[in-house]
Formats: sequence, structure tokens, C-alpha cells
Amino acid sequence: MSSEMPSMPHRAYWSKGRLRTLLAAYLGLFAVNINVLITYVGIFDMQRRLGMGESDLQWLVGVYSIGMASATMISATLADVFGQKIVYVVSLSVYIACSLGAALTSSVLVLVAARGVQGVSAAAVIVTSLALVSRVSTAWEARTRAVGIWVAVGSVAVALGPPVGGVLDQLMGWRGLFVATVPLCFVVLAITLRFVPESQRVHICRFDWLGQFFFIATVASLAFVMIQGPSFGWRSSITLSLLGMSVVGCLAFMVHESRTRYPMLDISLFRNRLYALSVATVFFAAFCNEGAFFVVMQYYRSIREYSPVEVGFLVLPFAAGYAVVALKAARLRTRFGLRRLLLFGQAGLLLGLLTMVLGFPVGRGTVLLGMAVVGMASAMVITPVVALVLEMMPLDRSGMASGIVNTQQPLGGAMSFAALGTVMTVWLGATLGRDIEQVIPDPAERTGASRDIILHADPHMHISMSAPGAQIRHFDARLADIAERNFIQAGQVSLGVAVLVAAAVLTVLLAAFPDDADRS
Repeated sequence: MSSEMPSMPHRAYWSKGRLRTLLAAYLGLFAVNINVLITYVGIFDMQRRLGMGESDLQWLVGVYSIGMASATMISATLADVFGQKIVYVVSLSVYIACSLGAALTSSVLVLVAARGVQGVSAAAVIVTSLALVSRVSTAWEARTRAVGIWVAVGSVAVALGPPVGGVLDQLMGWRGLFVATVPLCFVVLAITLRFVPESQRVHICRFDWLGQFFFIATVASLAFVMIQGPSFGWRSSITLSLLGMSVVGCLAFMVHESRTRYPMLDISLFRNRLYALSVATVFFAAFCNEGAFFVVMQYYRSIREYSPVEVGFLVLPFAAGYAVVALKAARLRTRFGLRRLLLFGQAGLLLGLLTMVLGFPVGRGTVLLGMAVVGMASAMVITPVVALVLEMMPLDRSGMASGIVNTQQPLGGAMSFAALGTVMTVWLGATLGRDIEQVIPDPAERTGASRDIILHADPHMHISMSAPGAQIRHFDARLADIAERNFIQAGQVSLGVAVLVAAAVLTVLLAAFPDDADRS
């Protein structure tokens, strides 16, 4: 789609009807995104009051991401076929029902199931909200601006989750975490039903059920193994089986989608170099920034033993930097061009990650500076690329375009958690036992201590939830110091992997991203 199309007058674009549609989309996105991290704050309270075991906690954390990743593309197809408004309303209604069900239950099984369906409905809300935003204008500058606000709203909501959750947990207990956004969801429903017009539907004679099945099987198995792989073991039979299922499912999906008359995902789009690079850039940006986000958050929560509210405020520099740049993305793209802006952003992402790697032993201020730079750089990369992907799709397939983009972020995040978590576990396994020899001379006791410190780590967060602050308090204080140094080093090494990934992406973009991308 050409970017040379005439811009709409400012007043026409920001008409009252469009503002209401944007308001509904932004508020719905905020409501579901603030819930992404809010439940982590109350996880220990849930464990204590409901008698949850370690595997229950893993499922509670992982099932939401699995549901989101699996449901993204089918939600996009449903939005194109049945209309964005109806899918938005239904998914918000399901989200409300799951939130209330999770808040009222005392059953671990019901809580986990509600959280999983909540992830599915959240995926539909996010995909449809972006589709609603993308259709308010065909002028690329106006669309980039609207997408920039969408990205900023989403990032701020995610970052507000921990501090808001900390306050709610103290005032209302863990049940308050699930009902916090219900009133806002009802407001969004009212605005949507009253003011948002229905979108044009895509005429599809046959729904691609087989393609949906292959996609869900592929993404669900991959997301599951990325989240639970460190717990199961990367060489275990269940991990290898799930990896095999994801590979077979992916191949079957691509073959089917290339042959069917009504595909849920147009595979031919990826023959376009600009399109393929854009989608891959979103994936790897999510890999880098989400991995950095969680490593830092869990370092201060578990190692430094900050309160949930304190940790939440620590990650605000990331969100603030993300929001400020995302809001200016359209102006920056006009001034510098897409290629130059993307290269600046990727270089900034690399610089921010390096600052964080060096900042762990220096102090909190350096780490937070790196977080802010990573946030600004991520917005510089993701916002214009998301807008470009939407521009390249026909307006009546904005659901599919939104689904493709939104699938990359949970997959990139899950891949990041698994990869960085594995690097951290391997590093601790190689160094911790050796370094605590001076404190625990007995080999058997030393092996048991190091194994307990490592194996009690939360596999989703990379850093141990029980060490060194709680698990090793019965040892000599020197052990806590050694373990803390090892965790700092492990965090640096794992973030170093993200640095290498960011550097590789920058190299590819320098070599392959077209100079005339704004005219494509």
C-alpha cells in the first residue's frame, strides 16, 4: 500500500465518531493489559490460602500466555468474518465472566481454567482493539499516530500492573486483583455498543477450521514447552514430544495454508521481504525487551527483596520511555524515514541492553537508565513497524494483520523466558556449587544446597523466588552473599544473550531492510 496517499484533514480524522471508536479500543486494551502482570503480585497469597503446589503456580502463570498465543489468529479471523464490533463485545464479556469466576472460586482447578480462558479472551480483545484502531484512517501518518497511542497505552498498562496489584493485594487480598478491571470493562462495553460502528465483513465461503487447528496445535505446544521446558528438562520426553508436535504442526499449517482457497493466514505475504522483516523485527524486539523487563523485575523482587509496589515503580522508566516515543512515532517517521528510524531504534535497544548488563554490579540507577533506553528504543522499533504491517494489508483484512503482529509478542516473550531462563540456570549450575565450597565443605551438602537454590527458581521469571532471600537463610550469611553475586552474574550473562540477539537483528536490518520502505 502506498504511503503517498493524501492525508486526511486533521479535523476530519479526529471526528467525534472516530474518537469514540479509539476510546473504546484504548480502554479495552488498557483493561486487559494491566492484568498481564497484576496476578504475580498476589501469587504467594493465592498459594497460601488455596493450598497451591509448585506445579499449580506454574500452570496459573503459564496458562494465560498459552491461551493468548493460541487464540490470537483465530480471534483475528473471527473479527474479519463476523465483524470487529461483535467479536470485541463478546470477548470483553467473556473476559468479565472469567475475572469474576476467578475472584469467586476457591478451587485451584477452576482458577487455572478461568485464567486460561481469560488469556484467550484477552487475545481477542487485543487483536480486535488494534483492528479497530487501524480502520479509523487510511492515511499512514494518522494511522501511525493512532497505533503509537495504542502501543503507549498497552505498555503503560502492563507496567502499572505490579504497583496497582500491590496496593490492591494489601487492601482487598488476591481476589481484588481479578475484579479490579471489571468496572472498566463494563464502561468499554457500553461505549462500544453505543458508539462503535460495525466493520465491513470479509466474504469467506468456508471457514478454515483445519488451518486453525494446525495453528493452535503449533503455537500452544511451542508456548507450553517454552514456558514449562526449564521445569520438565529440555531433554525430557515430554519436552521433545511437544517440540516435535510444534514442528510438524508448523509444516502442516504452511502446506495447508498455501493450498487452501480461503486461508486464515496468507502465506504469500511472507514472500515480500519488507513484510517478513517487519514481522520478524516485532518478534525479536519482544524477545529482547520482555526478557530484560522480567529479569530486572525479578532481580529486585527476589534478590533485593523489594516489595511488589516498589518493584512496580522501578519498571515505570521502561513504560514512560516506551509511551513518550510511541506517541511521537508518526512525527519521527515523517522526519527520518522508516529505515533510519528503525535502525536508530534497534541500535538504541542494543545500547540499552548493554547499559543494563553493565549496570547490575554498578547500582540501581544504571539499570533503570538502561530500562528507560530499552523502552524508548522498543517503541521506536515496534510502533512504526506495526503501522507498516497494517498499511500493507487490505482494510477489510485488518483483523488478520492485527493477529499476525500480536502473535509475535507473546511468542517472543515466551521464547525469551525460556532462553534466558535456561542460560541463567546453566550458569548457576556451573558456578554456584564451586563458589560455595568455602562455606559448605561437605560435597553432598554443597550439592544439595546449590540444587535447592537453583531448582526452587520460578522457571517463568528466571530468578529464584526463594533464594537467596528465603531459601538459604538457615545457612551462613556468607552463602547469601555468594549466591547473590552468582545471581547477578547469571542475570548479566542472560541479558548478554539478548544483547547478541539485538546485535544480530541490527546487522540484518542494515543489510536487508529496503531504503524505499516508506514508498512500498
